[in-house]
Amino acid sequence: MEIVVVGCKGFGNVHLRSIKDVDISIVERNDSVAKEVMQKYRIKKRYSSFDEAIKSDADIIDLVVPHHIHKDMAIKAMEAGKNVIVEKPIATSLKDADEMISTSKKHGIKFMVAEQYFFDPSVRYAVNIIKKGILGKIGTIIVRDQRYFDKPGWRTESDHMGGGSLIDGGIHYIDTLLNLGGNYSRIESGDTHLGSSIQGEDNATALFHFNNGSTGLFYYSWAYRQPPQVPGIEVIGSEGSIYEDVNSRSQLDFKFPDRKTAFGRLMLNGKPADVEFYDVFEKEFSEFIESVKNDTPVPFDPNLARRDLAAVLEIYNNGSDS
Repeated sequence: MEIVVVGCKGFGNVHLRSIKDVDISIVERNDSVAKEVMQKYRIKKRYSSFDEAIKSDADIIDLVVPHHIHKDMAIKAMEAGKNVIVEKPIATSLKDADEMISTSKKHGIKFMVAEQYFFDPSVRYAVNIIKKGILGKIGTIIVRDQRYFDKPGWRTESDHMGGGSLIDGGIHYIDTLLNLGGNYSRIESGDTHLGSSIQGEDNATALFHFNNGSTGLFYYSWAYRQPPQVPGIEVIGSEGSIYEDVNSRSQLDFKFPDRKTAFGRLMLNGKPADVEFYDVFEKEFSEFIESVKNDTPVPFDPNLARRDLAAVLEIYNNGSDS
């Protein structure tokens, strides 16, 4: 089986180091980047273009490209008979997301969004604890992350992003919140720009009203200078609580090989929870590849990625500056 990673700079490196037990080929326009990864990883072939890759015998196309071209490239690959995994967000509009999902069904293609937070062991543990009722009636779920972004590149351009920080890094935390809280009836929210290098919003706050009666507090920022370390997850119930140990999460970017999970250790009622840790990227790729090999459903349903995008876009619609 062969997988082609399209886009090897930056996060493409994370994909390359995480894919195991299959042949890996690449599409990369930058010669120096291509040379670097071909020296670093066991690369079968460098295709000269995306078109050449989708005409090949490769089984899977892995798209690590700017958000605004997710739809066109994914559909082109699907129509060529390729299974597709694409970096989050699924797309920049629900119309595009729906077209991608319908195209995958039409052609019998395995299609998944690479959302590593869905595979995170702490998230899966917390979801399971909530479902079992161990925390009793859930009152409040808090999910948040804050940092300061002052970098160049396509992420500074709102047309390429489809928005700002929320549709990029923030959608990970939206996915976590919705996996913990479930369906919601409405969102009260606001977003603004406070001084990062990006054109879109860099600071967003939202209050989710979940159908089970609980409330979700969400905060995400790329404008927070010198932010304090705070738990990324907190769940407060009538019979107990879960929160992330603030000192246990790696503060490094995922591009560093020694950060392999989204969240750190969970504390269940003040004591370390029995969470089995693993590399979330290796997990998502191995499970997706197995779904292709065995013709089984993909582990992260693209409709969940659409759900996450819908929540982001609702926050944007409610916001003041987006």
